[in-house]
Amino acid sequence: MGRDWELREETGTKILRLNRELDAEGLSSLEEVLTPLMTTPRSRVIIDLAACPQVTSEVLRLFLVAARRLETQGGGFALAAPNPDVQRFLELSGVARLCRVLPSVAEALAAVKGDDRVELLAQAVLALLARAEAREGV
Repeated sequence: MGRDWELREETGTKILRLNRELDAEGLSSLEEVLTPLMTTPRSRVIIDLAACPQVTSEVLRLFLVAARRLETQGGGFALAAPNPDVQRFLELSGVARLCRVLPSVAEALAAVKGDDRVELLAQAVLALLARAEAREGV
């Protein structure tokens, strides 16, 4: 746990709560915590922005990197509970189009958990296709 952020886990999803706007040192410590989560396959991460009054462009860059890495590895990423100013900045910067931004941590948990259902459905469809191909080959 750090002064600038807190990390907890709920239903297999890491929730990183930012407690204030991060300075350069805080951003560096956040990056140190987030990097291992980004390199773990199928990892799910939510950034809770409820207590963060504003974000910098450096923090936005880190969010985009995390979202891209996690989602390409079969995981999930979401930003949750931004205040109106942060929400507006996320929209103006284009981050809201590239990352999921949800009004609450509960909704973000449901969204990243929903990724598992999609993956399970995809696996089931692939198994059915493989069985169908095997029958045709017999």
